[in-house]
Amino acid sequence: MLPDWSDEFSVHHEIIDQQHQRLFELAHKAYRIANSPSSSNEIKAILVEFFEYMKTHFKDEEQYMHAIGYPRLEEHKKIHRTIVAEMAGMVKHVGSMDILKEMIATVAEDWLLVHILQEDMQIEKYRKEQMEKNATCEVKEVKYYYYVCACPGKEHKLTESMHIFVSNSSHPIVCKECHQGIILKK
Repeated sequence: MLPDWSDEFSVHHEIIDQQHQRLFELAHKAYRIANSPSSSNEIKAILVEFFEYMKTHFKDEEQYMHAIGYPRLEEHKKIHRTIVAEMAGMVKHVGSMDILKEMIATVAEDWLLVHILQEDMQIEKYRKEQMEKNATCEVKEVKYYYYVCACPGKEHKLTESMHIFVSNSSHPIVCKECHQGIILKK
């Protein structure tokens, strides 16, 4: 059985954590489809949804790793490329419903959750180590960037790495409450 999302899987980056939560939801959905009577359309739809969401998430996660200076960035990018290439290859060469179901189980269990629970936790470990090093060294002034959304009077206070991430993101970053895009306050 697949684990549920919990804060222990957090990388302490709001957007990446939201994406990981969504990937957990997709993994559970895929697992249910793989282990119950399902149509080929249902199976193909979840594979496509997984595939598209993973590509977006991997791009965003790589931007975040770059922003924090993660030393294993290139290695992590290779893992992402391998997952995407293998998944694309599997989708193209599907021969039967049973194979499709096996693919879904593999994607849900092995690739996704193992990747998040093992590889992505290394990013969080690095981030924590950097914070501890900075806390024991000279205290650096933290620069914040303020963003606004459609919520009346609400401001989103972002660190520099979050600001870089939002600035470079290929899709709008939205407020959890109003579900509208956030923009840099002038």
